[in-house]
Amino acid sequence: MDILQDNFPQLFHLYSTYYIPYSTYIRPLQRAFLFSQSYFFRYAFPTLYPIYALTNRLLSFALTEQPSLTSLALLAVLLIVSLKVLDMLRRAVIYWISVAIRLAMYAMALIVGMWIYQRGLEQTLEDLGWIAGLLAGLNEQGEKVGHAKASRSAKEARRIPTKGRRRAAAW
Repeated sequence: MDILQDNFPQLFHLYSTYYIPYSTYIRPLQRAFLFSQSYFFRYAFPTLYPIYALTNRLLSFALTEQPSLTSLALLAVLLIVSLKVLDMLRRAVIYWISVAIRLAMYAMALIVGMWIYQRGLEQTLEDLGWIAGLLAGLNEQGEKVGHAKASRSAKEARRIPTKGRRRAAAW
């Protein structure tokens, strides 16, 4: 009661300062709130009350009678929330990676366009031919090295002695 007595002058000051001058703006909002509240209690509350009563009974039973059930439910809720947070984190990472890849592709297209503009179309085609020849030569060299390594490993595999099969004893 002391709190109310101490704060009553301040509350009255707030009421007289803000409510009375702005009551023409506040009253339609207040009326709309009261109408929606009366609609809720007239139509929605009778259908929602049985659900409320049932969940209230179940929660009170679960919290008082079955603490292990409560801890399992809390654990399930925490698991679901943590999975949702991890999913949001995964989506954010994938988004930023896709943005970086898009920026790299646009930058590559811009660089190629600038290269064609600076060198001219004929010189650029010659440069691309030279790069294609270089890559083809590297591919041939890689095939030669790969075949040589494959034949060496095949020879080594042939050198490993295999133990002969023993015949099963016959009756």
